[in-house]
Amino acid sequence: MDFSTDEVNFFKQLFSERPPEVNSVKRHAITVQTQIPSGLATILSQSNLTLLAQGEGYKLWIPLHLELDEFGGFKPNLGTPEVIDINGCDRSWRVNTPIDVTLWDQADKLLVNILSLSSTGLMVSMQDVSYPSESLFGKVLNLHLPNEVCVELELEPVRVNSHIFAAKFKCLGHGQESIRKFLFNLHRSRNADLYRDIGLV
Repeated sequence: MDFSTDEVNFFKQLFSERPPEVNSVKRHAITVQTQIPSGLATILSQSNLTLLAQGEGYKLWIPLHLELDEFGGFKPNLGTPEVIDINGCDRSWRVNTPIDVTLWDQADKLLVNILSLSSTGLMVSMQDVSYPSESLFGKVLNLHLPNEVCVELELEPVRVNSHIFAAKFKCLGHGQESIRKFLFNLHRSRNADLYRDIGLV
Protein backbone atom coordinates (compact mmCIF):
# COMPACT_ATOMS: atom_id res chain seq x y z
CA MET A 1 0.00 0.00 0.00
CA ASP A 2 1.50 3.38 -1.00
CA PHE A 3 0.92 6.49 1.11
CA SER A 4 0.88 10.08 -0.06
CA THR A 5 3.34 12.58 1.39
CA ASP A 6 0.55 14.04 3.56
CA GLU A 7 -0.26 10.60 4.94
CA VAL A 8 3.39 9.83 5.71
CA ASN A 9 3.79 13.18 7.50
CA PHE A 10 0.59 12.54 9.42
CA PHE A 11 1.91 9.18 10.65
CA LYS A 12 5.28 10.69 11.59
CA GLN A 13 3.58 13.33 13.69
CA LEU A 14 1.04 10.92 15.21
CA PHE A 15 3.57 8.29 16.16
CA SER A 16 6.67 10.36 16.87
CA GLU A 17 8.82 8.64 19.43
CA ARG A 18 8.94 9.85 23.00
CA PRO A 19 12.40 10.46 24.51
CA PRO A 20 13.78 7.27 26.09
CA GLU A 21 12.96 6.84 29.75
CA VAL A 22 15.89 6.71 32.11
CA ASN A 23 16.46 3.32 33.74
CA SER A 24 13.40 1.85 32.02
CA VAL A 25 13.07 -1.80 32.96
CA LYS A 26 10.23 -2.72 30.61
CA ARG A 27 10.35 -2.21 26.86
CA HIS A 28 7.12 -1.42 25.03
CA ALA A 29 6.60 -0.37 21.45
CA ILE A 30 3.84 0.93 19.23
CA THR A 31 4.06 0.61 15.44
CA VAL A 32 1.84 1.09 12.39
CA GLN A 33 1.03 -2.04 10.38
CA THR A 34 -0.42 -1.82 6.88
CA GLN A 35 -1.21 -5.52 6.76
CA ILE A 36 -3.34 -7.39 9.26
CA PRO A 37 -2.07 -10.87 10.24
CA SER A 38 -4.11 -13.57 8.52
CA GLY A 39 -5.30 -14.98 11.87
CA LEU A 40 -6.86 -11.62 12.78
CA ALA A 41 -8.31 -10.72 9.37
CA THR A 42 -11.79 -12.01 10.18
CA ILE A 43 -11.82 -10.35 13.62
CA LEU A 44 -10.62 -6.95 12.36
CA SER A 45 -12.41 -7.22 9.02
CA GLN A 46 -13.44 -3.58 8.74
CA SER A 47 -9.94 -2.14 9.15
CA ASN A 48 -7.29 -1.38 6.50
CA LEU A 49 -4.66 -0.24 8.98
CA THR A 50 -3.79 -1.33 12.50
CA LEU A 51 -1.61 -0.05 15.29
CA LEU A 52 0.43 -2.66 17.09
CA ALA A 53 1.18 -1.96 20.75
CA GLN A 54 3.42 -4.50 22.45
CA GLY A 55 3.76 -4.90 26.19
CA GLU A 56 5.03 -7.60 28.49
CA GLY A 57 3.25 -10.82 27.46
CA TYR A 58 0.67 -9.18 25.17
CA LYS A 59 0.16 -7.56 21.78
CA LEU A 60 -2.70 -5.15 21.14
CA TRP A 61 -3.84 -4.93 17.52
CA ILE A 62 -5.79 -1.68 17.28
CA PRO A 63 -7.95 -1.07 14.18
CA LEU A 64 -7.26 2.33 12.65
CA HIS A 65 -9.57 4.13 10.22
CA LEU A 66 -8.58 7.45 8.66
CA GLU A 67 -11.38 9.92 8.06
CA LEU A 68 -11.37 13.39 6.56
CA ASP A 69 -12.50 16.24 8.78
CA GLU A 70 -14.40 19.30 7.52
CA PHE A 71 -11.11 21.04 6.63
CA GLY A 72 -9.80 18.12 4.54
CA GLY A 73 -7.34 16.95 7.18
CA PHE A 74 -6.92 13.42 8.41
CA LYS A 75 -8.67 12.38 11.58
CA PRO A 76 -7.67 9.00 13.07
CA ASN A 77 -10.47 6.82 14.40
CA LEU A 78 -9.24 4.02 16.66
CA GLY A 79 -11.35 0.88 17.13
CA THR A 80 -11.43 -1.60 20.00
CA PRO A 81 -8.12 -3.48 20.27
CA GLU A 82 -7.80 -7.24 19.88
CA VAL A 83 -5.70 -8.53 22.79
CA ILE A 84 -3.24 -11.28 21.80
CA ASP A 85 -1.56 -13.40 24.47
CA ILE A 86 2.03 -14.04 23.37
CA ASN A 87 2.95 -16.35 26.25
CA GLY A 88 3.56 -19.60 24.38
CA CYS A 89 1.81 -19.31 21.01
CA ASP A 90 0.06 -16.16 19.82
CA ARG A 91 -3.68 -16.45 20.38
CA SER A 92 -6.57 -14.22 21.35
CA TRP A 93 -6.58 -13.53 25.08
CA ARG A 94 -9.17 -15.52 26.99
CA VAL A 95 -10.83 -14.98 30.34
CA ASN A 96 -11.54 -17.99 32.54
CA THR A 97 -15.04 -18.35 34.02
CA PRO A 98 -16.17 -14.83 33.11
CA ILE A 99 -18.51 -13.25 35.67
CA ASP A 100 -22.01 -12.24 34.55
CA VAL A 101 -21.61 -13.91 31.14
CA THR A 102 -24.03 -16.69 30.16
CA LEU A 103 -24.75 -18.78 27.08
CA TRP A 104 -28.32 -19.83 26.41
CA ASP A 105 -29.96 -22.21 24.02
CA GLN A 106 -33.28 -20.34 23.90
CA ALA A 107 -35.09 -23.07 22.00
CA ASP A 108 -34.49 -25.69 24.69
CA LYS A 109 -34.22 -23.19 27.59
CA LEU A 110 -30.78 -24.58 28.41
CA LEU A 111 -28.08 -22.66 30.30
CA VAL A 112 -24.50 -23.56 29.41
CA ASN A 113 -21.59 -22.85 31.80
CA ILE A 114 -18.75 -20.88 30.17
CA LEU A 115 -15.31 -22.07 31.33
CA SER A 116 -13.34 -19.65 29.13
CA LEU A 117 -14.10 -17.00 26.51
CA SER A 118 -12.03 -15.26 23.83
CA SER A 119 -13.09 -13.15 20.87
CA THR A 120 -12.93 -16.20 18.60
CA GLY A 121 -14.07 -19.13 20.72
CA LEU A 122 -15.09 -20.56 24.06
CA MET A 123 -14.94 -23.63 26.26
CA VAL A 124 -18.16 -24.69 27.94
CA SER A 125 -19.53 -27.26 30.35
CA MET A 126 -23.07 -28.54 30.04
CA GLN A 127 -25.12 -28.26 33.25
CA ASP A 128 -27.41 -31.03 32.06
CA VAL A 129 -25.02 -33.89 31.22
CA SER A 130 -27.88 -35.86 29.66
CA TYR A 131 -28.25 -33.14 27.00
CA PRO A 132 -26.00 -34.03 24.02
CA SER A 133 -23.46 -31.27 23.39
CA GLU A 134 -23.68 -31.90 19.62
CA SER A 135 -27.19 -30.49 19.68
CA LEU A 136 -25.73 -27.01 20.31
CA PHE A 137 -23.82 -26.97 17.03
CA GLY A 138 -25.51 -25.27 14.10
CA LYS A 139 -28.04 -23.50 16.36
CA VAL A 140 -28.28 -19.79 17.04
CA LEU A 141 -27.30 -19.31 20.69
CA ASN A 142 -27.47 -16.19 22.85
CA LEU A 143 -24.34 -15.00 24.66
CA HIS A 144 -25.35 -12.55 27.38
CA LEU A 145 -22.62 -10.07 28.35
CA PRO A 146 -22.76 -7.59 31.26
CA ASN A 147 -24.82 -4.40 30.77
CA GLU A 148 -27.57 -6.39 29.05
CA VAL A 149 -25.64 -6.87 25.81
CA CYS A 150 -26.80 -9.98 23.93
CA VAL A 151 -24.82 -11.50 21.06
CA GLU A 152 -26.21 -14.15 18.73
CA LEU A 153 -23.68 -16.74 17.62
CA GLU A 154 -23.26 -20.17 16.08
CA LEU A 155 -20.76 -22.73 17.40
CA GLU A 156 -18.36 -24.92 15.47
CA PRO A 157 -16.81 -27.76 17.51
CA VAL A 158 -13.05 -27.95 18.05
CA ARG A 159 -12.75 -30.53 20.85
CA VAL A 160 -15.46 -32.49 22.65
CA ASN A 161 -14.69 -34.38 25.87
CA SER A 162 -17.68 -35.80 27.73
CA HIS A 163 -19.80 -32.79 28.82
CA ILE A 164 -16.97 -30.25 28.27
CA PHE A 165 -16.22 -28.95 24.79
CA ALA A 166 -14.26 -26.22 23.02
CA ALA A 167 -15.74 -24.41 20.04
CA LYS A 168 -15.05 -21.58 17.63
CA PHE A 169 -17.96 -19.27 17.01
CA LYS A 170 -19.35 -17.07 14.29
CA CYS A 171 -21.12 -13.93 15.47
CA LEU A 172 -24.29 -12.74 13.77
CA GLY A 173 -24.65 -9.00 13.28
CA HIS A 174 -22.14 -6.79 15.09
CA GLY A 175 -21.61 -9.16 17.99
CA GLN A 176 -17.87 -9.64 17.49
CA GLU A 177 -17.22 -5.99 18.32
CA SER A 178 -19.28 -6.30 21.53
CA ILE A 179 -17.32 -9.36 22.64
CA ARG A 180 -13.98 -7.72 21.78
CA LYS A 181 -14.96 -4.58 23.70
CA PHE A 182 -15.98 -6.62 26.75
CA LEU A 183 -12.70 -8.59 26.72
CA PHE A 184 -10.54 -5.51 26.11
CA ASN A 185 -12.14 -3.60 29.02
CA LEU A 186 -11.70 -6.63 31.27
CA HIS A 187 -8.06 -7.08 30.24
CA ARG A 188 -7.36 -3.37 30.75
CA SER A 189 -8.91 -3.41 34.23
CA ARG A 190 -6.77 -6.42 35.21
CA ASN A 191 -3.53 -5.06 33.68
CA ALA A 192 -3.62 -1.35 34.49
CA ASP A 193 0.21 -1.12 34.77
CA LEU A 194 0.70 -2.56 31.27
CA TYR A 195 -1.70 -0.04 29.73
CA ARG A 196 -0.14 2.83 31.66
CA ASP A 197 3.32 1.80 30.40
CA ILE A 198 2.26 1.79 26.73
CA GLY A 199 0.26 5.03 27.13
CA LEU A 200 -3.23 3.60 26.61
CA VAL A 201 -4.78 4.59 29.95
